[in-house]
Amino acid sequence: MQKKSLDASEVESLLEARDLGLIEFLLVDTREWMEWVGARIKGTDFLVPTTSFYQALQQIEDKKDTPIVVYCLSGSRSAYCQGVMLTMGFKSVANLDAGIMRYQGEQMSGE
Repeated sequence: MQKKSLDASEVESLLEARDLGLIEFLLVDTREWMEWVGARIKGTDFLVPTTSFYQALQQIEDKKDTPIVVYCLSGSRSAYCQGVMLTMGFKSVANLDAGIMRYQGEQMSGE
């Protein structure tokens, strides 16, 4: 994953490829807990809320070499987090352009 920005259909394809064992990456939601509980992309690996970003990021600190896709509602918060993560040494971080609001793939809700 060399792209900095991905559209919704690309993320859907990546999730399908991951389910088939063809690719490895992490899907990270940068929204807040209440948004995550309401609806999130099925296959999301971690919640790293923007308001507690540095503290929550500790849960994936050891995964800096694993490709990561970040998303939020519209793509702006996750774009900010993407920049911070790249500065902190994460090797490959892509942002879901236009966020979950444009994502047509499978979603889930609840804790």
